[in-house]
Amino acid sequence: MLVTDKELHRIVSSVRNLRTGRIYYQKDYVREITITYDRLFDDYTIEGIVDNGSYENVCKIVIDQDNKITDYSCNCYWCDELSACGHIGAVLLKVQELSPDDFPFKYKSKNGKISYFDKLVQIRQQQEEELLKNELAVTKNLIASFKTAKAIDFNQVKLNQKYDLEVQIKINYGHPCLKFKVGSDKKYIIKNIPNFLSALANNEYVEYGKQLAFVHNQKVFSDEALKIIELMKFCMITYERYQQEYYYDISHVTNEIKIIPESIEYIYEVLKDLEKTNQHLSIYQYNYQPTLHIRKLEKYYSLELKDFDEFCGYKNLYKITENEIGMVKLDDEGKAIKFIHNCESKDKLLLAKEDVNDFVKYILNDIKQYFNYTGDLLTSEVIETEILTLYGDINELEQIKVYLESKQGLETIYSFQQPRKQTSINFDLIEDYLKEIGDVVDFEKHCMYLNLESEKTYSFLNEGLPFLANYCEVMVSDALKKIGKKSQFSINVGVTLENDLLAIDIESIDIPKDELALVLNSYQKKKKFHRLKNGQLLYLDSDELKELNEFMTDYQIRPKMLEDGHLEMDVYRAFSLDNKAETSNYLVYDRSTVFKEIIDNFKNIAKQSYPLAPNYQEILRDYQKFGYQWLQSISSYGFGGILADDMGLGKTLQMIVLLDQNRDDKKTSLVVCPSSLLLNWQDEIHKFSNSLSCTCIHGSLKRRKEAIRKFNEVDVLITTYDYMRRDANLYDGYQFENIILDEAQYIKNPKTKNAITVKSLKAKHRFALTGTPIENSLAELWSIFDFLMPEYLYSYHYFKTNYETPIVKNHDENKQQELKKLITPFILRRNKKDVLTELPEKIEKTLSIEFNEEENKLYLANLIQVNKELQEQLNYDNVDRIAILAMLTRLRQICCEPRIIYDNISNISSKLSGCLDLIRNFLGNNQKVLLFSSFTSVLDLIAKELEKESITYYQLTGDTKKEERHRLVNQFQNDDTTVFLISLKAGGTGLNLTAAEAVIHFDPWWNMSAQNQATDRAYRIGQENVVTVYKLVMKDSVEEKILELQNKKKNLADSFVENNEGSITTMSTNDIIELFKV
Repeated sequence: MLVTDKELHRIVSSVRNLRTGRIYYQKDYVREITITYDRLFDDYTIEGIVDNGSYENVCKIVIDQDNKITDYSCNCYWCDELSACGHIGAVLLKVQELSPDDFPFKYKSKNGKISYFDKLVQIRQQQEEELLKNELAVTKNLIASFKTAKAIDFNQVKLNQKYDLEVQIKINYGHPCLKFKVGSDKKYIIKNIPNFLSALANNEYVEYGKQLAFVHNQKVFSDEALKIIELMKFCMITYERYQQEYYYDISHVTNEIKIIPESIEYIYEVLKDLEKTNQHLSIYQYNYQPTLHIRKLEKYYSLELKDFDEFCGYKNLYKITENEIGMVKLDDEGKAIKFIHNCESKDKLLLAKEDVNDFVKYILNDIKQYFNYTGDLLTSEVIETEILTLYGDINELEQIKVYLESKQGLETIYSFQQPRKQTSINFDLIEDYLKEIGDVVDFEKHCMYLNLESEKTYSFLNEGLPFLANYCEVMVSDALKKIGKKSQFSINVGVTLENDLLAIDIESIDIPKDELALVLNSYQKKKKFHRLKNGQLLYLDSDELKELNEFMTDYQIRPKMLEDGHLEMDVYRAFSLDNKAETSNYLVYDRSTVFKEIIDNFKNIAKQSYPLAPNYQEILRDYQKFGYQWLQSISSYGFGGILADDMGLGKTLQMIVLLDQNRDDKKTSLVVCPSSLLLNWQDEIHKFSNSLSCTCIHGSLKRRKEAIRKFNEVDVLITTYDYMRRDANLYDGYQFENIILDEAQYIKNPKTKNAITVKSLKAKHRFALTGTPIENSLAELWSIFDFLMPEYLYSYHYFKTNYETPIVKNHDENKQQELKKLITPFILRRNKKDVLTELPEKIEKTLSIEFNEEENKLYLANLIQVNKELQEQLNYDNVDRIAILAMLTRLRQICCEPRIIYDNISNISSKLSGCLDLIRNFLGNNQKVLLFSSFTSVLDLIAKELEKESITYYQLTGDTKKEERHRLVNQFQNDDTTVFLISLKAGGTGLNLTAAEAVIHFDPWWNMSAQNQATDRAYRIGQENVVTVYKLVMKDSVEEKILELQNKKKNLADSFVENNEGSITTMSTNDIIELFKV
């Protein structure tokens, strides 16, 4: 790097600024210079500090490889677009003098002057030290105060000094108050009660006078004094609460506390207990009856307390002077005191003449013994001996009718009757209750009505009537007695097989067959009752009806689908129906012999003996024979099934055996598979069967039309998902014996044309072959079952609401087990480790590779940019997952090989270098290698490096034609080519490459299942050597995060199909954020 005079004058074009720069340079004002080289942008960055003694200026200059200054900046006023400032000029002159040639480069002036930044640091350190010193001093002072208090406390305890409290009563303006004294021999008045309590709480030292000063704590007070302290606290808190509640102008406690009704009871009890130590106070109980003066006026009565001076508490009356507290005990319920309080507050009470009866009945009768009476007499009606009876029945309008009757001698009084004679308190209370709970009150008929469908009706029947029986006799009809108690119905469910359908007959001795649907309809509408045609009223709260309704809901059967208790269901419901019968608590299931045989046969498939030709007896392994028997069982009962064996266990062969054994000249089967497997199916049929004829549907439209038209001339048609989409209308009107979907995960999205097309095909039997029925979500499992047995897992809306959401979001284990029971009979899954004990070991390793310095800078720069873009995306309600996928792809490509993005990078990546080391190692051991990548551009770069080292290879991508693909596989199996480069999507299925002993996954793929399928190209039947699988992962990169998320997502599939693998193509927002963490 060189700073030329020409470039200096071009940048510092102002004569003034250039002159200033030379002065600063000559005076050695340039304090620091740092120069770094950026390999990514291929330029140099100069950062300098110029300090003229008053100000410190920071400069930045960028120079490219041609020694051209491309950018500059300074924090001064003189630097602008027309000319750089003198500070930049001084820095450039200093760089000319230093002539650096090794980078990074650093320079610091030796004149010893402290820089501006260093000054700031020193000042800040001094401030922090001073602050710390002050904070430490606070704690030191606190320790000293505690130490002093401890010393005083120690001396008090050592002397065993105990202090007493004395309670005094003072009458201020006619109101009694409490005051307190403290001390031992000589006592001092406590002038501030709150301060006293605060000192006690904080162990404070307090001086009262020359003869009394001590540290206040619990230890130094006598037991009696401690009780008085508790009294002091209670009275102060109670009084201040009373002040806040009743007065705007609050007077706070100082040297005395007013006695109020809320505190007098407690004061009396404490002082009574301490009477011996407070001998100056007399605490006693006495007899006294207030005088109630009654005066009869024209329209009302006047009630007044005469000569009443007592203090009213909340329960009792008190006489309080400065020397005594006397107590008058009244009724325990406080009714007399409540009456006295009301008389006091109003001076006198006025009583209307029409209220006299109620006053006597509800008030005076309970308290009259506590008073003396003067003046006029209160006269009220006398209630004769009363008999109360409550009557209840159901009327013809399906209402509950209730009324109350009071018999007083020869006279009868009814509820809601006006006018009427005096009634008892119990009558009034029951009447008010009936008025409150009734839906309708009929004052003319003196009764109330309850609606049978009302919730409060059942509260009244189950709780109200038993409660009222404590106050009156309850007489209800037999019909009403049955209501409110759970009904018990006898319901039988008959199950048998008729015309390949399950015939269900529901019978009940309590409900006529032709009315069962109507009863269930009423139950589902949450009605409480249903009236049968014969007039009988059924109470619908029944465990049997609840279980029957759950049966209907689970199978999405509407009541109107029942015809006299009969309905039909698809035969594949047999297993879940059998499970319901086994677990039923209230319904009685009667399963026919035919039905039981279906279940037993499936539970004992190993004992089935469907015919198997001798040639297949010889070549099939035991687990494959079991698979064939299972497929035959599925087929014979008209079910659909998923053969979900591990890759390489011969799913294709087992299906060919089924087709061959059931071959019929008049029937044709259809196989739909990925394009890569089209010829493989044809080869496998020709290889294993001597009798099955087959045709591949491919080539031109004309050729495909002709082959489909002649479909009944062959046993098996083989087509691809791609051709099926295009040719869907050509299959209209055709009926197949079997439809087999190979790699059935191709229809995992029910909205795709793949799924819609194959589900529209007509066939007697349907099968799915896939090692991964669940890759991302339970919706994929639903879609495959929707092909096999439509509606078996119900509509997707119902499935999502009742299974997918509870299982995935709420982790509902009961729902998980319920779904598992539904699908288990129709999925057969075996693992290599369990059935191929002779298969050699598979060793899986993850090789972690570190970025070099330049790669790390490049990756972090992109990661920061991606995070900015991600934050923008997360601000929207609907996250653009396509945009996020693009962000992820960019980071993954940098991990693999930055050259596929950046043209100016020439060196091979760290990952590719590590990969070549692995290949050389395998080559040295004469081992063939399968290398998979999701980027074909990466495969091209690897191919170039292999060519440089004369390592032989084949390459297979999505562009490779089927015939060429077939040829390459056969050649690799038989020649000495070392490496097979395969794009993951193109080579994940339909390849048998057991000649390879090593598998390299160059980059982790979103779909872990696809990655495992790729591995199984080598690890399958026919492999005789140990297979080593390497996953290449860049350390501290998005690739590591992908592996972590894969492991999390794997758990969902494992719950339903053992050894299935998760995928991260459907990530939650939290997963996305986690993926991009720096």
